[in-house]
Amino acid sequence: MEKKATQTSIKQHNIGLILRNIKGKESTTRIKLNAVTGLAKSTISDLVSFLIDKKVLSEGKKIASKIGKKPIILKFNNSLFYIAAVNIGIGFITVAITDLMGEILVKIKSKNNINDSRENILNNIFATIDNAVKKSNINWNQVYLISIGTHGAVDPVTKVINHAPYFKNWSGINLYEIFRQKYKKEIVVENGVNLGAIGVRWKEYPQVDNLVYLNIHYGVGAGLLLKGMLETGKHGNSGEISYLPILLNYDLQKLKKNTLELGLFESQVDIISITNAINHLTGQKLEFDDISKLYKSGAHKLINQVIDEEVIKILAIGIATIITIIDTEIIVINGAIIDLGQDFIDKLKQTIYGIIPFKPKIITSGLKRDAAILGAIKYGLDYMDNLFFNNFFSIFH
Repeated sequence: MEKKATQTSIKQHNIGLILRNIKGKESTTRIKLNAVTGLAKSTISDLVSFLIDKKVLSEGKKIASKIGKKPIILKFNNSLFYIAAVNIGIGFITVAITDLMGEILVKIKSKNNINDSRENILNNIFATIDNAVKKSNINWNQVYLISIGTHGAVDPVTKVINHAPYFKNWSGINLYEIFRQKYKKEIVVENGVNLGAIGVRWKEYPQVDNLVYLNIHYGVGAGLLLKGMLETGKHGNSGEISYLPILLNYDLQKLKKNTLELGLFESQVDIISITNAINHLTGQKLEFDDISKLYKSGAHKLINQVIDEEVIKILAIGIATIITIIDTEIIVINGAIIDLGQDFIDKLKQTIYGIIPFKPKIITSGLKRDAAILGAIKYGLDYMDNLFFNNFFSIFH
């Protein structure tokens, strides 16, 4: 049954029309709003006055005109509220404070000890957020939203983290409820790899609607954007490619008996697994940075052999599997794996294209470790835009 329009719903609709045509745009005037929205001049005048009174809009300079009064430019108040964007990563916690256009006032990092207790990790996150707000020179009452990205699969309904293999005692935590009680703010929570996909599209590929973002770092995850929308699945497990049942040499019994906390795929190709395998074979204690340098220089034949003949092959099978299921325009690879260099990426692409007939563009992200925090910012901006455009009176109730 169709809902009957009320005076409030009509006003909300008209406010949304006006704000969509002002936010992020220059030289918008009442006359232009009348032309693009089709709303009556009196309605435009009344609603603009209402929005100026709420400090959502402000008036700028007058535009030169040969006829009648000089039109006055209307501006959206980007500083009406602020967003605290948070990325809870394996090694670091990153917090950025932004205005309503995503302009960053402050961005800070603190080390994250993933083996610490849940309470200590949370206290470290709280301290980092509080420090960022303090350094931004804004008041806490100006922060409307905290947008959180985290390691682990986030259930889209309950907001509980289903599984976080690299975080001790992180599985089962409900960051939404914890932060809501702590700060009494609007809270959004999403998986950090999913936010990386959003960040990459926002800053690097805004015209691409179908994108797969692969983060190969501590673990292997995929963020899926289909028709411009984030695809998380029923339980938030879409993109959890770490569990792909892939082995270099197939052994059905090994697949059945796999009880690793890590997924079988990522237990062979993430940077920890690569490092451990090479150190086991060489008897050395190398860090992944050392392995990357040695691989690129070709100075250690065994390292190049392991990466070229094992890692690339397993990765290629996994990525080819994704391509055959998801008809994506591009695949963006990020994480420390790209430190192996362009020659590694070229070999990986060549191997993938040799397996399947489909050839989407495969590229590396220039955002590197900033992808997730930028995604958290964009996720927060989209949430705020939805409120302003579609649910204005929930902000000013």
